[in-house]
Amino acid sequence: MISKKEKRLLIEILGCQYTPKVMPYLQKLGIKNEKGKSFSVDSIRMIANGFRENEKVELAIMQLVNKTIKAKKAMMLKRKKLSKK
Repeated sequence: MISKKEKRLLIEILGCQYTPKVMPYLQKLGIKNEKGKSFSVDSIRMIANGFRENEKVELAIMQLVNKTIKAKKAMMLKRKKLSKK
């Protein structure tokens, strides 16, 4: 289950409207619900808020957060290099 600390990090990194970013990532990974369909916005929100457990989705969400952090750091380094020129 996603903790309150992880939830704060999720919102800090992906923003308050994180589900439009999470949905395509889950689709890309091929993670589907029990019926074999893509997860709905409400399902993702319930999992992220800790009302429902789904280990695969929780792990994918945190992987997306980590990827986004790395991408933002890489962008900051590129900007610093460009500003030094």
